[in-house]
Amino acid sequence: MVKKKKHTYKIGQTVKFKFFDGTIMQGEIAELTYMGDVIGDNVYYDCPQYTIHVPSDRYPRGYMIYSSMTDERIKEATEGRQQSLFTNTEKTPANNSKRGSYKNAKTKKPISELDMAIQKQKSFINNH
Repeated sequence: MVKKKKHTYKIGQTVKFKFFDGTIMQGEIAELTYMGDVIGDNVYYDCPQYTIHVPSDRYPRGYMIYSSMTDERIKEATEGRQQSLFTNTEKTPANNSKRGSYKNAKTKKPISELDMAIQKQKSFINNH
C-alpha cells in the first residue's frame, strides 16, 4: 500500500489560489481529499486535494465550491484560523453530512452577469 502524503493546509484555513482560468481567488478550505477519492476511481494518495468555499452572493448558499485544488494551485495561506471569510454567515450542518452548509445573515446587492464578465476580461487582459 502506498503511504499517504499529508495535506499541507488544514480545514478552516483561509487560502489564496489560482483557478484554472488564471483568476486568483480567496476562500476557506472545507474538505481534504485525495485524487480519485470522489469519483471512486483509483485513489492517488500521493496527490492531496482540497475543496475550497469562496464567498459569493450569486448563490443562495452564500459561497461557490471549488473542488480538486492541489498544493500547486494554492498561492498562500494564512497561519491558523484568523478571521473567517464568512464573517456575515452562520454555519449549520446540512443533512447530518460531513460538509457544512452556510446561510447568509446579510445579503449584498448582486453584481450583474455583464459587469462580472467585464471585470473578468479586464483582469485577464491586465495579467497577460
